[in-house]
Amino acid sequence: MLVLVLVRSRKPRYRRQPVMTANEREFYGRLVAACPDCQIWPQVPILALVRPDAKTGTRAFWLAFRAISNTRVDWVIARDMEVLVIVELDDRSHDPRKDARRDQILRSCGYRVIRFASHRRPTPQQIREAVFS
Repeated sequence: MLVLVLVRSRKPRYRRQPVMTANEREFYGRLVAACPDCQIWPQVPILALVRPDAKTGTRAFWLAFRAISNTRVDWVIARDMEVLVIVELDDRSHDPRKDARRDQILRSCGYRVIRFASHRRPTPQQIREAVFS
């Protein structure tokens, strides 16, 4: 005997998600203190900063696109809407191999990436020196 089981398709459900963790919010305050004359954009998708350098729609394009499509940077610091530096706060969620690859992609496009260890808590002055050095 064959039994059919009907499964009601449920609509996906969602919940609010904060833009930054408590740790990132605290560090954001340090960034603002370090760079008061700059724009500081959190959680920027990497696709807002780079595009695959291949003809759109080709296999090479889609391979490169998929490699970065779900990634983002922690912060972009800009002045007059021009990117000065990309800032990463390295905590337990960061994978050094993936980070190195992403940094390589960003640097190949002319961006400067600076990283701070979450557990070290640089002062606003130390952050400012790193951003503007």
